[in-house]
Amino acid sequence: MKYFVKTSLAAALLSTALFANAAEAQQKIGVVSIQEVLSQLPQARNLEQQVQDEFKKQIEEVGKIEEQMRGLGEKAQRDAAILSNSERLSMEREMEMLETTRQLKMKALREDMNRRGNELRDQLMAEVMRNTQSVASEQNYDVVLQSSALLYASDSADLTSAVIKKMTGGN
Repeated sequence: MKYFVKTSLAAALLSTALFANAAEAQQKIGVVSIQEVLSQLPQARNLEQQVQDEFKKQIEEVGKIEEQMRGLGEKAQRDAAILSNSERLSMEREMEMLETTRQLKMKALREDMNRRGNELRDQLMAEVMRNTQSVASEQNYDVVLQSSALLYASDSADLTSAVIKKMTGGN
């Protein structure tokens, strides 16, 4: 019984000493504002234009359909007095077909553009994360948090400008 008490007491003292030393060891914690990094990167500003360029052909195709619809609508208005019922009905059907085609192409185009935009944003976010990890490692940080998850952090803990500098090549 005495042995058990002595062993327990020794274990308690040893663990207290270990935890005290661990508590004294300071961890270096950094903060990064992902929103600010993205707002400063030229790659992020060009994402929308890149998506527009990739889908230029499809955008022009939808524009041609809209132009056809305008032309047909103008013709229907201009010739309304001289068109027979069957010609008017034929024009209305053609307008409906064009509108249906335009809506389908617009929906598919929007979905494809959103998907591609998300892919590009995800790639950029992965690059931001890699560069953040690299900066943290170079500057010997133990932990890096997003600034949006914090109530307060001192300026000395902010790694945002270092990440931006790394990603823009120091410009």
